[in-house]
Amino acid sequence: MSAPDTRAVNVRMLPLILLVALSVFWGLGPSIVKFVALDGVPPLGMVVWQTGLAGFVFLAICLIRRVPLIFDARHMRYYLAMGWIGLALPNTNMVFVMRELPVALMGVIIITAPVITYVVALIIRLETFTPMRAAGVVLGFAGAAVLVLPRGSLPSPELLPIALLAFVTPALWATSNVIAEVWRPKDGDTFALAMGTMFTAAFGALVVALVTGTFHPIWIDFGPSDWVILAYAGTTVCAFALFYTIVKLAGAVYLAQVGYLVPLMGVGWGAWFYGEEPTVWLWLAMALVFAGVALVNFGKKPAPRKPAAETSD
Repeated sequence: MSAPDTRAVNVRMLPLILLVALSVFWGLGPSIVKFVALDGVPPLGMVVWQTGLAGFVFLAICLIRRVPLIFDARHMRYYLAMGWIGLALPNTNMVFVMRELPVALMGVIIITAPVITYVVALIIRLETFTPMRAAGVVLGFAGAAVLVLPRGSLPSPELLPIALLAFVTPALWATSNVIAEVWRPKDGDTFALAMGTMFTAAFGALVVALVTGTFHPIWIDFGPSDWVILAYAGTTVCAFALFYTIVKLAGAVYLAQVGYLVPLMGVGWGAWFYGEEPTVWLWLAMALVFAGVALVNFGKKPAPRKPAAETSD
């Protein structure tokens, strides 16, 4: 194979390589969160550092690129909604529930977000009803039920309330997906919007943490969990960059396939770090959710093309 042919193959393979890398980072999230939670770090304390440090990285990127930082009413509304609904609240909830739940279980729960997103968009009439996508919702919720309801699906029946609470995280992410589509400023730079979102989440979490006495002073007795928090902030930035690079290279439909890799990565990380052994119920739930997400993703009707503008001679 000649050098040009090799380069062409490498270019075609790049989106797949980036997709796998993104799934590694996202699949690693529940394992990182569980480690920090088991070490006794308060949920809000972790969110402050994860989002705050990521915000400073995005700020540096914006300054290097000389991107204007806008804080008008439209942008602030977006920052507040995305920062709290899309980051602070769901991430705090995940830290709380991961003290008790297996990593693999949470890995399957979080990929129900696309299914819930369609339901939320349908309720507010942002999306139209289609039978294929409705069937996807049914399969997705069936997978969620299989994940938590049958005897033996959870390590202990007493974990059912915690498992149900875990679904708050993908529900909030789903809501933020809809908010992003409706409220995202049309002229907003991606990294500038990410910076504002991260800082808003960090500031809100910091205020609540200080009021409730759950702030985590990372500089005192700096230990393994604090290194992990720093790593989590780094993976947050890397995942964000990979996300938008994949969309730019291959499109949103191609990116949607990451939903099938993330839970598999989560199962692998959970087995490696915590010795978890997935149950038959978990594999069945994963298959149902996979099918549901596929129907929701591929059942969406393509947007009608705008007619080309007429040109005068």
